[in-house]
Amino acid sequence: MSKLLIVGLPFFPHKYQYLVDSYLDIGIDVRVLLNSDFDSEYKENSEKFITYAGKSKLKRMVNYISIVSRFKPKNIDCYDYSILSIFYIFVAKLLGIRTRYWLIGWELVGDYQNTNQSILFNNAIVFFKKHLSRLCLYLSDVVYAKEHHHIKSIESINRKLLRKTILIYNCVPVEKHNPRFLERLSNKRDFLYANAVIAKRNVIDLLKDFEQLKEKGINFTSSIYGFNSIENNAYSKRGEHYSRKALEYYYKAHLEDMVDVHGFVRNIKEVMVKYKFFLLPADIVLANYALLEAMSIGLVPIVYPGDGYEEIVQDGVNGIVAKNRDMLTALERALKLSDDEYTMFSNNAHKTIRNKFSIELQSSVSNFSPLV
Repeated sequence: MSKLLIVGLPFFPHKYQYLVDSYLDIGIDVRVLLNSDFDSEYKENSEKFITYAGKSKLKRMVNYISIVSRFKPKNIDCYDYSILSIFYIFVAKLLGIRTRYWLIGWELVGDYQNTNQSILFNNAIVFFKKHLSRLCLYLSDVVYAKEHHHIKSIESINRKLLRKTILIYNCVPVEKHNPRFLERLSNKRDFLYANAVIAKRNVIDLLKDFEQLKEKGINFTSSIYGFNSIENNAYSKRGEHYSRKALEYYYKAHLEDMVDVHGFVRNIKEVMVKYKFFLLPADIVLANYALLEAMSIGLVPIVYPGDGYEEIVQDGVNGIVAKNRDMLTALERALKLSDDEYTMFSNNAHKTIRNKFSIELQSSVSNFSPLV
């Protein structure tokens, strides 16, 4: 039986539960070393496959060595959330363990938007992390890129690295039929934004669009989930400065009557079912996990023409594209859809995810690097 150890994750939301279940279903013995302290939310899984590495970097290193020596994995999947990725991969290399390196965001070019420290310390950490992430590309056996810009970055670093790089998108579980058929649209709120409130997702611009809708006297209801500055007990904190700035604008624009704001929640899917439209005014659209999850249950997407959008959203077919980043016009257009038009968009959104981004489909992709 193949043995797989997953490292680097700072949290364990439902999307990773799907991943682990998929591995278990095909007979792979899997363990997860989680970069956090014990969490009662995962108590059942803790007894099965989760080990807690703690929040101290020294403690994580010690626990990594410990689980590797006890579990003796043949394969290690390293998710690049941590500056310790280089340590995980280097140790695995020394021990002859095959490693697969999963890129997360902008780490290859320097991800300044998600840091929370002073500017000087911030820049030093991001610079250091960028070069360690690039070194991981060379040391790992396989590199998984989830976004188009990853491929461009790797190509600029060393074209030869593309030989071991696989472009693989996020995927989600999808029901055979669109569950939205079972619900009354009249009971739904209008717009939902559910992602981290960070600069590359242009949330302040979205708030300005909501402000203009209000000034025009247009009635709507909306929610924004993902403010670190409100609450975050589900994910590692990202971009707190931008989150605070966006929240300040929200109160300055007096949007409380039409838009409510929230922190992070563990299972956003339970929130999604209450809404009609899913908003993603982001620089990168492909393949945002929350977007896929929302479309899989029939929410109609409204997106910026960000990187990769055309792979997921077809304007006027399964969603609305805010052309020239004109989200205000897109929102007005959405509010004018008839029930029949909305139902068509919703069915097509669900069908898109079922046919292109379902877990069942991705598990059969032939170029997925096998375990040993």
